[in-house]
Parts: sequence; structure tokens; C-alpha cells
Amino acid sequence: MQNVTKILIPRQLFMMVVLSTGLLNHVILIPNLLNAAGRDSWLSVIIAYPIAIIFLWLVYFIAKNSSDEGFFPMVEKRLGKLASAILSFPVVLFLFMGAYITLRDLMIWLNAYFLSDASVMMINFIMILVCFIVTLGGIKYMAISSGFLLPLVMLFGIFIAITNTTLKEPSLLFPLLSEGYMPVFKGVIYTLSGLLEIYIVVLLQPYSQSPIKFHQLFILLTILTGLILGPLTAAIMEFGPVESAFFRYPAYEQWRVLKIGEYISHLDFFALYQWLSGAIIRIGLFIYLAATFLTKKKKHYKLNPILVGGIYLIFFGVMWMEVETFYFYEFIYRYFLPACMAFFLFQILISALLIIVMRKREESYGKYNKPG
Repeated sequence: MQNVTKILIPRQLFMMVVLSTGLLNHVILIPNLLNAAGRDSWLSVIIAYPIAIIFLWLVYFIAKNSSDEGFFPMVEKRLGKLASAILSFPVVLFLFMGAYITLRDLMIWLNAYFLSDASVMMINFIMILVCFIVTLGGIKYMAISSGFLLPLVMLFGIFIAITNTTLKEPSLLFPLLSEGYMPVFKGVIYTLSGLLEIYIVVLLQPYSQSPIKFHQLFILLTILTGLILGPLTAAIMEFGPVESAFFRYPAYEQWRVLKIGEYISHLDFFALYQWLSGAIIRIGLFIYLAATFLTKKKKHYKLNPILVGGIYLIFFGVMWMEVETFYFYEFIYRYFLPACMAFFLFQILISALLIIVMRKREESYGKYNKPG
């Protein structure tokens, strides 16, 4: 019998990941990377890329050897509920934290640049309501929406990159290593915290109609790397390594300086489309994936509305708690991103190890039960 949850082709799944992880890499990661490595940050991205490819192969290995139901149901079936719960808990925690960080960051940005006179509570309520509807619609509609949203997001990205070419001074990218190797090393840690989020593919694999290929993952990783490297080098070339490190949103500042001739400027509302598209898909997807760990009753690809409503009610309560902006960004820089890097390294390695152990056990079982 065909598994009813296998409803998407890999390309649709990857579009969701590009929008979701792309927002992290494009918006949240870059200011922290500049803070950690300054001018050398783009070198850190180049060094982190081949390291990420090694872990990409492990992600491919995990997805390839997982059952149709997915990696975590397979662990529960073969190693027991306790092993599955221990392995799942940090994933669920990351998904909730990732959704919270994304929404809080979006609130601060919207309130600072576009809706300074509007009530934060009202913005919160509207955004959470939209994300609730997206999660409730299920992963199929998230993937279809991503197919419509992503082309324009990428088109606007190419547009800003080309239009601001005259403002870029490539000599500002050099000299490198002027402060030693340590900033580059720190930059690699922050870059990997974004690139290794590709582990999300393991959670999406049960919804894929066909096996996920390595070359597909390789293209996905390359796009995600480009989403860091492009706006990062552009920010350094346009504003310099010191000034760009002071910006909270370097990618957005590139929209603010855009000017075509004497009469066309202030096109930063295009950035609003990019930000909202990425944030809504990211929050909706993360809450969806987190909720799948909390229930076994899925109506095809949709979740129980009561469960989703309960999660968003808690989410709304958490968002209500006032957090100083300074301490919020300090938390992201000092704890959240380095912890994400460590979490993904550990999770990928332990998942690959468990796959090997389960395969060995299967081989031993088959050997001893072979008719003799």
C-alpha cells in the first residue's frame, strides 16, 4: 500500500529548505558572522564549505538508509522508545527555538523599519495567526507555496546584487588574516551552524516520493552557501568590514542604499517580501516538524488542529514575554548559533552511527537465521 505521506517530489522539499534555511543564512547569520570574523568572514565561509560537504555525505547516508517512515520512527521500531525519545528531544527543542528566534527577530525588524507606530502585540498576533494557518495547511501546501514564493525571492536577490554593483569596492575584502587565524576559526563555527541545518532533510525524507540523491543535496548546500557568501561579501564591499559589522541587518541595508538614476530609490519593500516569505515558511515548517514528534495521528499530511492550536497558543504566550533586544541578540551570538553547530555535528554523527549499528544487527540476525 502506498504511504499517504509521500506527497512531494524532492525539488519541492528543497525549495522549502532554501526559503527556510536561506532566511537564517541571509538574515540572522551574517551580522553574527561579521561580528565574529570581520573582514575574514568570507574566508571562513569558503573554508566551511568543504567541511559541510563531508557532513552532507553523512546526511545523504542517513536519508538513504532510513525506512519509508523516516529515520526517527525506524529508530523507535528497532531500538525502542527510550532511544528514540533521547535522540528526538534535542531536535524538537531546536525546532521550537529556531521558530522563536525567527519570529522574535522578525518582530524587531518590522517594528524598527516598517511598523514603528503599530502595536507589537497586534503584529505578533497577525504573524502567529498566519503561521498557524500555514502549519495547519500541512507540508504539501507549504511546499506548493514555496514554489510560488521562492522564484521572486531569488529574482529580487539577483536584482539587488546587480544594481548595487557600482557601490562595491572589491579591495575592501583584503587584506586577509590581519588579526591572525582565530577570527577565521570562529567564523567557520558560525558558518557551519547555518550550513549543517541541512540535517532538516532527514526530517523531510518521509514525505519524498522518490529517493533523495546526493547531487540534489550538493546543489542545495551550494545554494545555501551562496546565500551567505553573496550578501556577506556585498556588505563588506559596500560598507567596509567595520561599518557592516555594526549593522543588525546588513542584507537589508543594501536595499536602503539602492538607487537607479535620480528618481528611483526606496525599493526596500522588496526586502519585506523576501523576509516575510522566508520567515513564514520557516516558522510554519519548524512548528509542523516539531508537532509530528508529538503525535502519531496524522490525517494524511495534516496535523490535528487542536495540537497545532495548543502549540501556537504556548508560542504566543512565550512571544508575549518581554526580552531586551540587546540580550536577545547576545543570546543568539554567544549561545544559540554555537550551540546549533555543536548540536548538528553531534546529531549527524550519532544518527549515522546508529544507522551503521542497525545495519550490523540486521546482518547478524540474517546470518544466524539463514536456513542451513
